[in-house]
Amino acid sequence: MPRLLSLALAGVVVAGSIAFAQKAKPPIPTDAAGRWKWEQMDQGPFFSSNLKGASAALKTITLRLGSETSPAAVNFDTMTLRWNAAWSGGFLHLPRGRDGLEGLPEPWGDVLFRNDNGPGWATAADLKDPRPTRFERVPDSWGHWRGLYRHGERVVLRYDLAGVEVLEQPGFNAGTFTRTIQFNQKSQARMLRIGRVAERNLTDTSPTGTTFVAGTNGVAVRVQVEGLGKEASFELRDSDLWLRVPAHPANRPFRIAYSPASSTPPGLGKPADLRADLKPGPKIWGEALVTQGKLATSGGDGPYVVDAITWPEDNPQKSWLRFGGFDFFKDATKAAICSVSGDVWLVSGLDAGLEKVRWQRYASGLFQPLGLRIVKDQVYVLGRDQITRLHDSNGDGEADFYENFNNDTTITDNYHEFCLGLETDRAGNFYFNKGGNLGEATVPHHGTLLKVTPDGRKLSVVATGLRAPNGIGMGPADQITTSDNEGNWVPASRVNWMKPGGFYGHVFTAHRTPKPTDYDLPLFWLPKNADNSSGGQAWVTSKRWGPFEGDLLHTSYGTCSLFKVMHEEVDGVRQAGVVKFPLRFESGIMRSRFSPLDGQLYSCGLVVWQSNGARQGAFHRVRYTGKPVVMPRDLHVHKSDIEITFTDALDPASVRDLQNWSVERWNYQWTEKYGSPEFKLSDPQAKGHDPVDVTAASLSADGRTIRLTLASVVPAMQQRIRYALKSASGQPVESEILHTIHRVPGR
Repeated sequence: MPRLLSLALAGVVVAGSIAFAQKAKPPIPTDAAGRWKWEQMDQGPFFSSNLKGASAALKTITLRLGSETSPAAVNFDTMTLRWNAAWSGGFLHLPRGRDGLEGLPEPWGDVLFRNDNGPGWATAADLKDPRPTRFERVPDSWGHWRGLYRHGERVVLRYDLAGVEVLEQPGFNAGTFTRTIQFNQKSQARMLRIGRVAERNLTDTSPTGTTFVAGTNGVAVRVQVEGLGKEASFELRDSDLWLRVPAHPANRPFRIAYSPASSTPPGLGKPADLRADLKPGPKIWGEALVTQGKLATSGGDGPYVVDAITWPEDNPQKSWLRFGGFDFFKDATKAAICSVSGDVWLVSGLDAGLEKVRWQRYASGLFQPLGLRIVKDQVYVLGRDQITRLHDSNGDGEADFYENFNNDTTITDNYHEFCLGLETDRAGNFYFNKGGNLGEATVPHHGTLLKVTPDGRKLSVVATGLRAPNGIGMGPADQITTSDNEGNWVPASRVNWMKPGGFYGHVFTAHRTPKPTDYDLPLFWLPKNADNSSGGQAWVTSKRWGPFEGDLLHTSYGTCSLFKVMHEEVDGVRQAGVVKFPLRFESGIMRSRFSPLDGQLYSCGLVVWQSNGARQGAFHRVRYTGKPVVMPRDLHVHKSDIEITFTDALDPASVRDLQNWSVERWNYQWTEKYGSPEFKLSDPQAKGHDPVDVTAASLSADGRTIRLTLASVVPAMQQRIRYALKSASGQPVESEILHTIHRVPGR
C-alpha cells in the first residue's frame, strides 16, 4: 500500500481552503536591562534547562545566588553531580527562538570557573568516566540525583553517592562562591571535581586551599576548604583539579569556597547544618490570585459550548503561562496545571459558575514541562530532564521538595526533543512520548513511547518510530494512543493505537537494524486542513457529557479543534474516522481530561510552533448543554457500503437525496521527504483526489443509521465523506467525516 501527507513550501503550508502562514515576527521587546519577556519572569530560586557554551550540560539546574545588586549563579549538572560553572553579574540569557523554546540558555555574567563533562564525584581509586556516552547519567554505583529542597529562596540539593545521602547548598557572598556539603552517614574517602585548569600548575597548595588558573578565561581562582582536616589534598589529573575528601563523619558539614585570587575573600564562619533548610520555609509567591471565568465563549446555542477558565496573565511574578498539562485532585474543584515556561499552578474554584477561580503558584524552575499527572493527590510533572514528584510538606500551597521520580531519559540539546504528555495505566505505570531530533537517532530514547514503573525505578521503551509525538491518551482498559505530526517519514498527521514493540513510521527513530521498509498502520490519518499538528486524546468517561460515553476524542494543536473518533477492528486491524465538533478554542489544545465532579471535558494548550490559535495559552471547559446532539457516533466499513450511525434521528428524504453527499479519497507517500502531496488511488503518481460515486443512501427504521452505498469500497489512506442533511426536526446537519480504510471486510 502506498503511504502519504501534506506539503510545506517556502514557509507556507497550504491544504484545502486553509493556509497556515509563517508570519514575520516583530523584534522582541526588552526592558531597560535588555531582558525580554521570559527573562523578565521571576523564575524562582532556580531554573532547569540545557546549558550552552564552554560549560555545556544537558540536564542542569542553575541556582540564583547573591542579590539584585550583586547577582550570581551556579550551574549543577544532575546527570554527573558536578558544578559545571559559576558566574557573577547576572542569571541566564534565555533563548528567543520560537518564543524561547528553540536555542539554549547560557550564562549571563563573568564565569569564574567551569568543569568539563564528567563525574562530579569519584572513588579515590578510579576517576575515569564510567558512562558509555555523555548523553547518559552516571550509574547508581557512582551516584544518583534525588532532588532539591526549597526553604524560602534558599535551595539544598540532595543526591546519593553509592548509598550515602549527600546534602549540598550553594552560596555567594562578596564575590566568593561556596559549596556547603554534608553526608548523612560516615562516608569513605572520595574525590570531588573542583574545576578545569588552564595551566598545569597549582600555587600555595595545602589541605585547606590552593590557587589555580581557570580553564574558562584564564582567571586565577583561589579555592579554600573548611572542615575537612589535614588529610584533605588537591590532585591534578590531566587538566582537572580534584579534591581528595577523606573519610568523613555523618552530619558534619564542610565547605569549599571559590574566589578570584586577586580579591580578599570574606570571613564565612562555621558551615551550618543543612538539615535545618530541609524544613519548609516562608512562602515566596504570596496569596492566590482570583479570576472570573467566562461561560460559553463559543459554540452558540448548540449542545456543546466552550467556557474559558480565565488565567492570571498579568501576575506579580510575570510568569509566562503557556499550558502543557493538567490533572484534577480528589477534590475535583481543584486542579494542577503546568506551563512550558517552567511553572506549576494550583487552580481551584472549578465549579459550575467559575465565578472565583483561584490561582496559586505552586512550583517553578522546571525544564519545559509538557505533561502532568496527579496520583493519590500528589503532583507528578514531566519535563525534558525527568519526572518530578512535587511535595508540599506544610500545606501552604507551595512545593518545598522537588523529588526526582525518574531521570533515566536520554536526551541531547536538540530543540524538538520535548517529553510530551503523562498518563498512568490501571497498574500505576507512567507513560509519555519522547520527541526525536528530526535526524538519525543518537540516543536510545529518540522518538519513543516510554514507560516508568509505579515506584519510578525503571524506565523502558514500549514502541519506536515517533517523530514529534505531541499527544498521548490512556483508555479505561489501558488502551494507549499517540499522535504524530507530519515531517520526514510522517506524510500526514496520524493517530496510533499503540502496541508493545510497534514501529510507527519515522525511520530515523526505528532503533533497529536493518532499517524497516514498512510500519505499523495508524488508527487514522488526517489532512493538513483538518489537523496540521496533532494534540492528545481523551476517552469520554462521563454519562453527563451527552451521548458519547466510552468514546475516543482527539485534539488538534494546529487547528485548535476537537474531534470525535469512530474506530473499528476489521480482520484484526484497527481503523477509524473522525468528525469535528463545531467548536472554537483560543489556543492550540493538547491535553484533555474529564472532571469527576461535573463530568465535563477540560482542555488546555498553548501556541509556540505553528498553530492558528489566537492566544499563547488557554484553559477551557467543553460543556454539554443538554440540547439534542445530531452527530455521527459510529462508522463501519462494509464490502460495498459505509455504515454511519448518528446520535439522533435524521430526515429520511435528506439522506436519500444523493446530491447531499460527496465522497473522495486519496493516498499519501511515505518517504524521507517532509510531508507528502495528496495522490490519486487511480494513478499513484498523479496528485489529486479520486471522486467516488454514491449510488444509494438508505436510513434505518429508527432514523439513525445510514447505509451509504458506493461505486467501490477499497483501502485508502484518506477518504472524505461530506454531507448536508437535516435532522428529524428539520435542523441542518452539515459536516464531513475523514477516515482511513486499511481493510475492507470480505476482501
